[in-house]
Amino acid sequence: MEETLRALYFQETSQSGLDFGLDPEYQQYYTQAEALWEDGEMPAAVFHLLETSNFLSFAHGFRLGMRLAGWARTG
Repeated sequence: MEETLRALYFQETSQSGLDFGLDPEYQQYYTQAEALWEDGEMPAAVFHLLETSNFLSFAHGFRLGMRLAGWARTG
């Protein structure tokens, strides 16, 4: 299941169906985070943490959506 979710996440982000950069609040926080480093380059470990948290948010939303769809069918 996790591999399928990861594939869906990458499909959505690569085809711009899910573009965090379009969210003004996300972009504001991302810019603030980049400003923490002199050259504006986020260390790879921090970027990986951010990407992982984005995926986890996507996966949680997907699972919640599936549960809600199941609940709606039975209710």
